[in-house]
Amino acid sequence: MYYPLLFFFKYIWYRLHPVASVELYAVDYPPYTIVNSDGVVSGIDVEVTKAAYAAVGIQVIISTAPWKRILKNMQHGHIAGSLTCSKRPGREAFILFSNLLSEANQVAVMAKDSEDSGIKVFSDLAKFDVMVVGGWGIQGELERAGIMHRVTAEMDNGINAVAKRGVDVFYNGELTTRYRAAQLGLQSKLKYIRFTDKESTPFHLCLSKQYEHSDYLIERFNSGLSIIKGNGTYQAIYDKYLD
Repeated sequence: MYYPLLFFFKYIWYRLHPVASVELYAVDYPPYTIVNSDGVVSGIDVEVTKAAYAAVGIQVIISTAPWKRILKNMQHGHIAGSLTCSKRPGREAFILFSNLLSEANQVAVMAKDSEDSGIKVFSDLAKFDVMVVGGWGIQGELERAGIMHRVTAEMDNGINAVAKRGVDVFYNGELTTRYRAAQLGLQSKLKYIRFTDKESTPFHLCLSKQYEHSDYLIERFNSGLSIIKGNGTYQAIYDKYLD
């Protein structure tokens, strides 16, 4: 019975002592998050997150770390949270999810001249030689479906595996694969097969429930996101990366 009153007092305290900045973490997942050779982070979700928080007076610092370390640190409240994070079984126990930040379609990436008539639904992947980036949530999809697969540490290797080395399918996000394949000069060698039984994967800003200011920060982000969607900033960021 005291929880609503406690939340009210916490909200008033934050209004009187606003959080001025927050450090968030990201991994290289272009074009949503792009980490260059100097460790500078850019990308669609980075710019959207910074713009949303800027709209409500909060500065954002973006750092990088391996994904497994980010998740572990969020579990224990050692960091505030991360970008481009999806809802997966078990994460709700320690993560607060924002309103929709972005979304991705997971597809079968194949060589342009390969036979694809056997791929219609997700389970059809069991008939092919499949590669996936290890440790990402999409690997868990394959594991839960009982689909055998190879694991690679890098997306570039998955792209090259189907374009040059005879692997049937690289299972990955469509937009991020198109973006990176174009940089590698391999876009013309690939095709992208969507599954008739799979919807897009929503991405969120994910904040640790154990982090002291997480409930306030998620509310402020959602407010800022609404502002930049209304004033055209959100669409302008997408146009910058996808035109």
